[in-house]
Amino acid sequence: MATTIQRYTYADLADLPSEREGDRHELLEGELVVTPAPIPVHQTIVGNLHAAMRAASLVASAGRVFLGPIDVRLTPDTVLEPDLCFVSAERLHIVGPKTIDAAPDLVVEVLSPGTRARDLGRKRALYARFGVQEYWIVDPETRAVTVFTLRGDRFEPRPPAEDEIRPGVLSAFAIAPADVFASV
Repeated sequence: MATTIQRYTYADLADLPSEREGDRHELLEGELVVTPAPIPVHQTIVGNLHAAMRAASLVASAGRVFLGPIDVRLTPDTVLEPDLCFVSAERLHIVGPKTIDAAPDLVVEVLSPGTRARDLGRKRALYARFGVQEYWIVDPETRAVTVFTLRGDRFEPRPPAEDEIRPGVLSAFAIAPADVFASV
């Protein structure tokens, strides 16, 4: 007897009940993944990055920074919720009324025990396949930020920055690693 696994699409997400307030629902090639709401350390880091990145993007009129959870719909059955993402001014047409409907220019994921393997594995591969130009992994345990740049169809790590992190897709922005982890 064959086992049937239900494949979900973006249209199915609206009908899903939420077991807990704040749960995040993502679709990884049709597979539903539910993650609990982030913890305070995670949100502090995301907040630090968002505030600094948003200020830089507004001053330079470079694009928009989006704070997660926000649906990034790469296909009808691949919908990811990055912690933070940036869409350049030239590509703002991909921002719809409910979702971002293509790969953002920059995606930031803050690792947690429950998401570490997925952020470093499947999600990283999906972001590369769909053309995210830059992918940041922020590790609260080691207080490290790893910046990956898309080369062809895969991400390559950039050498670690000691004094500042500067994305290639948002040149007006720079942040010291210590500021990423301020108040943590």
